[in-house]
Amino acid sequence: MRLWVFLAAAVFFATPSPAADFNPPLERLIANYIRPATAEFAASVEKLPGAVTGICADNRPETAEAFRSAYSGSLQAFSRIQFLRFGPLLEDDRLSRLAFLPDPRGIVQRQIRKIYAQKDPGVGSAESLKDKSVAVQGFPALQLIAFDKDSDVVLGRPGADKDYTCGYALAIALNLAAIAVEVDADWADPDGYSALLLSGGPQNERYRTSQEAMEDVFNALVTGLIIVRDQDLLPALGASATKAKANRLPFSRSGNSILYLSGELQSIQNAVASLGLEAVTPSDFQWIFNALGFEFGNAQTLLSELTPPLRQTFKDDDAYSRISVLAITVKSIRDTMALELAGALELAGGFNALDGD
Repeated sequence: MRLWVFLAAAVFFATPSPAADFNPPLERLIANYIRPATAEFAASVEKLPGAVTGICADNRPETAEAFRSAYSGSLQAFSRIQFLRFGPLLEDDRLSRLAFLPDPRGIVQRQIRKIYAQKDPGVGSAESLKDKSVAVQGFPALQLIAFDKDSDVVLGRPGADKDYTCGYALAIALNLAAIAVEVDADWADPDGYSALLLSGGPQNERYRTSQEAMEDVFNALVTGLIIVRDQDLLPALGASATKAKANRLPFSRSGNSILYLSGELQSIQNAVASLGLEAVTPSDFQWIFNALGFEFGNAQTLLSELTPPLRQTFKDDDAYSRISVLAITVKSIRDTMALELAGALELAGGFNALDGD
């Protein structure tokens, strides 16, 4: 297991002020961001099994486009919740089962090659697939068997492995849909994790105060930004344009890197906005929110100027330089969040473990 540990922020105060009540912002986050986003995720992934069945029954341009759309839509919805690294998304290893990332050693590809070499029957149903390695269950695995290196849909094409691949792809799609339903249901449950998050106090073994609950949420937001820069962008950029590796960008094989990166950043911006932290932020620090809006806007502009698929366009001078600037921009957003906003709210930083095995 590979452990990534990040210090989001550590802020010390000589004269602490009375602790703020963070329950109202947390209630807004759950009601206005988390529950709608997880419901959208479940609704989007629900379309994926039908798209797999359609292209496997009749591979033609229309069904290929329908599958591509269903995959991209599901992935976009996932990008909007993947930073919620607390509670339901971490239970039962759901996050790793949905997307085994990062994968710098190509574990997904190696394990899938082994599966095909052995024609392992255990990947033929969602029920048996969920007991397999997390690396072969999620979006990266489906991408690998459904798209070629040129980002073309190959699922359902005639060949010796067509039936086996279609069975495996359907098992992945059904598995993803089942996990999405579980995550949505757990967040929708008023007596579930949301109740734990909103009941900070002496009887709550996880959160002794609403501030501790907010610190958990805040660390997840900052960690999401760290992931975008350190896991999604920097490995692809390499030391220079000549050493860039476009295949290290997230979901580059399916041509969805820009969509996914945009979703990751937009989700964090929307989640921060849903908290309504202006109400508990001192007047001297209100500038932070305009600064964040400006920087998030810059990041989306840079992404909008890129041409997909990035595997084919990444080494273009403009594309590489824009992604380099994007990495700098994301670091600036992270610093504003982890240092300036955390300091203004008197939130202590924490350690975040990002696992890949």
